[in-house]
Amino acid sequence: MTTLTSSTFFMVIAGIVAVAAGFIAYTLLSKRNTVPSGSKEGFQGPARGVATIACGQESSHVTDILEIFARKSSSTGEGDADMKEFKEIMSKLCCMKHDLMSASQRVDSTLYIPYNNTHDRENPADTVGRCFTKSLPIRDLDIIFGTWKERGLFLLSRLCTSFHLSSRETEKTSRHFVSLWSDVFDIAKTTCLPPSTAPAYGSPRDPIGTTPEKVKGLGPYNGYY
Repeated sequence: MTTLTSSTFFMVIAGIVAVAAGFIAYTLLSKRNTVPSGSKEGFQGPARGVATIACGQESSHVTDILEIFARKSSSTGEGDADMKEFKEIMSKLCCMKHDLMSASQRVDSTLYIPYNNTHDRENPADTVGRCFTKSLPIRDLDIIFGTWKERGLFLLSRLCTSFHLSSRETEKTSRHFVSLWSDVFDIAKTTCLPPSTAPAYGSPRDPIGTTPEKVKGLGPYNGYY
């Protein structure tokens, strides 16, 4: 009887230990994969991000602007449409920043961003592609970013009125938007523009002068003709 009781006791203890070991093993295995679900991403993080707007995680200025408007409501019929377009512009700036700073040098974040002829001079994905090939002149870059800034500030002025922002909040949102724009513009000027001078090694297709072998040993010609 004593032997049976001891055996039962040890079997219960072994069962408890096995259950505990199984639980610990399951917990460790479930936490091994820390990669976000979805498509495989590079070291820059998810191409679209987890912010309230696409790529919004790329700039704290976007978060500050959206927090101000989150506490307000529009008093005009145009307010929601203006806010949607304004978010589009901020999203395009942030997605461009994500692509331009990516180590993979690929058009990922801006690939599916829609073209809007109200504030886009060309498809944002095409702009990033031209950046990577160094085929975007400074004039084109100035026009593209200048249009985003002009349209963004125009929408922001309407939104500040529609959402009844105070003068201090209006100044703060404008400052954040200009800072976001300047940040991405500086990155673009560094990444997109072609070199100011041609490479020293030239190109295999560049024309170069040659001297025929039969005249290499002749002296200089000093005649009139």
